[in-house]
Amino acid sequence: MSVKILLIDDETDYSETVGFWLMANGYQVRAVSSGIDGLKAIKDEVPDIVFLDFLMPGMDGIETLREIRKINTELPVIMVSAYAAEEKMKEAEKMCISGIFLKEAELSEVAKMISETLRNMKKGV
Repeated sequence: MSVKILLIDDETDYSETVGFWLMANGYQVRAVSSGIDGLKAIKDEVPDIVFLDFLMPGMDGIETLREIRKINTELPVIMVSAYAAEEKMKEAEKMCISGIFLKEAELSEVAKMISETLRNMKKGV
């Protein structure tokens, strides 16, 4: 069974690049461009992992994460950022994120984060 990943990011070029790479590596990917659309997608079909951008217009990543936690406290969320303020990172960590992925990092790092997140899910961490 393929791992379902939801990408929530307003930068469609970035989502398309990461989404293409993930699909080429055997993952099922759904990409949306706003927090509101991300919440709808989660209600439609719960993904295995969410990649959530910190900075988005309208509902930002922290607000979206708060709403995700109201729906599902266990859903693994990896925050994505070109840069994020230290206080925003700490706030996200308090809401039990699975990690933070920097946009300039190599895409191979995405695979490592996914593997680690799935391992932690199996352990019940």
